[in-house]
Amino acid sequence: MKHATGWRPTPAHLRAVLGSVLLCAVGVLARRPDLLVIVSPLAATAVWAIIVRPTCVPTVTEQVGHLTLREGEATTCRAHVEDPEGRVEDVAVVFECSEMIDQQPEHGQVVVSLPDDGSEPLQAVIRPRRWGTHRVRPALVVASSGWNGFRCESQKWSVIRELVALPHPAPFDATAPAVHTPGLIGGNRSPHHGGGTEFATVRPFQPGDRLRRIHWVESLRSGTLHVTSTWADHDRNVVLLVDAFEEVGISGGVDGDTSSLDIAVRAAAAIAEHYITSGDRVAVVPLGAGMARRLPPASGRGHLRRILEVLARIEPADSLVDTGRIPHGLGRGALIIVLSPLLSAGSQQRLAAIADHGYNVVAIDCLPALIGQQQPPGAHAAIAWRITRLEREARLRRVSAAGIAVVPWHGPGSLDPVLRGLHRRTSPSVRQP
Repeated sequence: MKHATGWRPTPAHLRAVLGSVLLCAVGVLARRPDLLVIVSPLAATAVWAIIVRPTCVPTVTEQVGHLTLREGEATTCRAHVEDPEGRVEDVAVVFECSEMIDQQPEHGQVVVSLPDDGSEPLQAVIRPRRWGTHRVRPALVVASSGWNGFRCESQKWSVIRELVALPHPAPFDATAPAVHTPGLIGGNRSPHHGGGTEFATVRPFQPGDRLRRIHWVESLRSGTLHVTSTWADHDRNVVLLVDAFEEVGISGGVDGDTSSLDIAVRAAAAIAEHYITSGDRVAVVPLGAGMARRLPPASGRGHLRRILEVLARIEPADSLVDTGRIPHGLGRGALIIVLSPLLSAGSQQRLAAIADHGYNVVAIDCLPALIGQQQPPGAHAAIAWRITRLEREARLRRVSAAGIAVVPWHGPGSLDPVLRGLHRRTSPSVRQP
C-alpha cells in the first residue's frame, strides 16, 4: 500500500487561470466586452476546477496475481485506488516490468474513469517470455480531479517485486533401461536378487529364507522345500551439471530463438521431471552460475519444484574462467549428465576428469543449430565463428575418442542410444541359483 503525493495544479489548469486573468484585464482596460464574453467559459471552468479540488490524497494498493509461474504463462497486475472524497475522475496507471515480459495493453498503460465508490480496478496482463527472475516495479499511478484541474502521483517507494518464471520443460522421454547403481531402495528393478516385489525365479530353500516365500506347488511336486525369489529394488541417482560459464546465441524467449543456456535449462528441467516422476533421485549442480545454489539428490514433486526454482535463477557468469574442475560429492555410481555448449577447453577437461573418476557420464550438446545465423554480420565475425567451430569440432573428437558420449538435444529419445550402451556396460552378470 502506498499514498500519493499532494494535489498540484496541472499545466493546463495554470494556463487556463493565467489566460482568463489576462483576457479579463485586457477586456476591462480596452473596454472590450466581447473579450469578457469569450473568456467567461474558460474562467468558469478554471473556477469550478478549484471548487471541486480534492483535499484528501487517494491510497493506492498494488497486487500481482502470481509471483511464480512457468515461462509463457500469464498473470495479472492490479492497482486499486481508494478515493474517500469521491472527487477523483480519471486515473492513469503505468505498470513497469523488465524487457522480457510482454504486457497487455501495450507498455502496461491503463486509463479509466473512476466511479464514485472508487471500486474500479486497474489491471494489466503480464507474460514472461523467458525463464528467470524478472522485476515488477511499482506502478506509476496518476489521478486527476474534475476538469483536469489538479493531479497527484503515487510515491515510488514501494518494494520491487520479483517474478520467478520457471523453465518450461522441453518434451522428453527415455525408454532405454536404467543405468545400474549400487542402491537397493527405489522403484526400479535391481540386477541382484533381494527383497523386492518383482518375481525372479523358484529355487530350493536356503537357511534365512522367510516362510511366506515358500512355493507349495513346487515343494509338493518335487518333495523338496522350494521358495520364490524376487528382484531387489534400487533407485537411480541422476546428477545434472548445467554449464553456465557462458551463453552462446540470442534468446528470444519461449516463442523465439534459443540460446545455449535456454537449451540447457529447459533440457535439465525435462530430464529432472522425467526421472523424478519415475521415482528416482535427481541432483542439480550449476557450474559458474553466480548465486544459483546446488541441490543434493532427492525425489518427489516438492524436490522437482525446488529444481525448477534453482534452474530459473541461473545466470551466465561471463567473467569467470572455466578451469575444468569437477564438483565434489557427485555420488558413487551416479549417472552424470553434463549440459554444455562445449565451446571451451575447460568443458573438455571436466568431461575427461569425470570419466577418469569412474562415473557414468553423458554430455548433451546445447549449442543452438542456428547459431551461425544469429551472429552479427560481417566478414571478421564469420571468420572468427568458423575458427571457433573448427576448434570445437576438434575437442569433440577428442572427447569421443576418450569414450565419452556426446549427443545433441532433440527432445524425446535423445539419450536412449547412450543409456542402452551404459546399461550393457554396467550390468553385472546375474548368477541363477
